[in-house]
Amino acid sequence: MSCQAIISAPPAVLGKGDTVAEAVVVLREKAVSALPVTDAKGHFLGVFGLRELIALLLPRAVRLGVEMGELGFVSDSIDDLHTRLGALGKESVGKHMAPHRAVRAETPLIEALMLLYRGDSYLPVVDGAGKLIGVVTATDAMARVVENV
Repeated sequence: MSCQAIISAPPAVLGKGDTVAEAVVVLREKAVSALPVTDAKGHFLGVFGLRELIALLLPRAVRLGVEMGELGFVSDSIDDLHTRLGALGKESVGKHMAPHRAVRAETPLIEALMLLYRGDSYLPVVDGAGKLIGVVTATDAMARVVENV
């Protein structure tokens, strides 16, 4: 069996030119942790979600991989974090998205399950040209597997 049997439409798709502020609204409205990002022609480019938002809130040195040890000396309040996010709100999602693996509709289902098991929360599904055609989620996979149990 291939992924084709469990592909679903993504709850929403972000364009690389959408702003961080717009993405926050969509993530909250759809109650999802990440969404695929595409170009104007629908080609999958990456993902933007809560992980990327959290990264935007962290001190720059932490995001660059500098080992800082305990961060107790950073005294950012919720208001400070809100201000930091607000300042970045007009920046494009394309600037802050993360790369993410994608699968094809013909990818074996067991391979998709392995990727989900290894930590991917969902898998974008693309066609031969790299255009997003759907997503595979752990929920989709389990719903299909247990439907006759």
